[in-house]
Amino acid sequence: MKLHKVIRWEFLSHVRSKQFLIMTLLLPAIIAVAIFAITLSKGIGVSASQANANPPPPFIIGLLLGLILFIGAFMSGVMAMYAIIKEKQSRVVELMLSSVSAWDLMAGKIIGLGMAGLIQVFTWAATAYFVANRFASFPLSSLTLVHWITFPLYFILGYLLIASMFALVGAAIKDIHSGGAVGLIGFIPYLPMVLTPAIVENPDMTWLRIAGFFPPFTPGIMMLRIGATPMVSEGARFVPLWEIALSLCTLALGVFLMMRFTTKVFHVGMLMYGKSASFRELWKWGRQRTT
Repeated sequence: MKLHKVIRWEFLSHVRSKQFLIMTLLLPAIIAVAIFAITLSKGIGVSASQANANPPPPFIIGLLLGLILFIGAFMSGVMAMYAIIKEKQSRVVELMLSSVSAWDLMAGKIIGLGMAGLIQVFTWAATAYFVANRFASFPLSSLTLVHWITFPLYFILGYLLIASMFALVGAAIKDIHSGGAVGLIGFIPYLPMVLTPAIVENPDMTWLRIAGFFPPFTPGIMMLRIGATPMVSEGARFVPLWEIALSLCTLALGVFLMMRFTTKVFHVGMLMYGKSASFRELWKWGRQRTT
């Protein structure tokens, strides 16, 4: 079984589930119709003059995307974590590894669930944009070409990175109730959201520029910096293109390395009965050579 077959299996098995259909199609549709009906009946909304007078600053888009990224990746990552733990406990994974490599299995699971999760996230984002426009002005014309190109790249790569980190947790613990300190790994990408005020106020601080090159902080920090930088002074300017290019390269490399590290931990962790790994054991498992 090749990588693309694992991806296809994980993707189709998830999108065909009742839970996915309810959360992705039915629930957003109900919310959108309900909000539209309420605002229409009560005359709540934003006029065209108000929409043109007070366009939102670009960093708001970066902040919202960062929050949606974390929430969506969290849910997709948790699903991957649950699936890995279930397969480890049932020992089904040992049979699967007789016909597919650990890399194909883990990468296929992360990418397949990630693709399904991205569809869900984009549906939620579209619904949120529709709802938000009933109460405030959010014209997409305020976004520049830099935003349109970089935000999707940071979003998708960040999504895969966070999902890989949750998969790492699933490969390292014995059950969902014994995550311990290892379980905190999945919350590391959320730290840039805590630093939002500092990033928006002074996005060119040296330590922020340096942190933007180190996954898993890259997606949140760079989306906020790119959104906030044009507002810093009258001479509006963007984050230097070399910083954007370098951060995207390091993020892509971080995704690849994290997936490889997770695969090695999974390869060893599936054989561990009734025991969760410590940070020291994780590092040892992730560094070992696999055949």
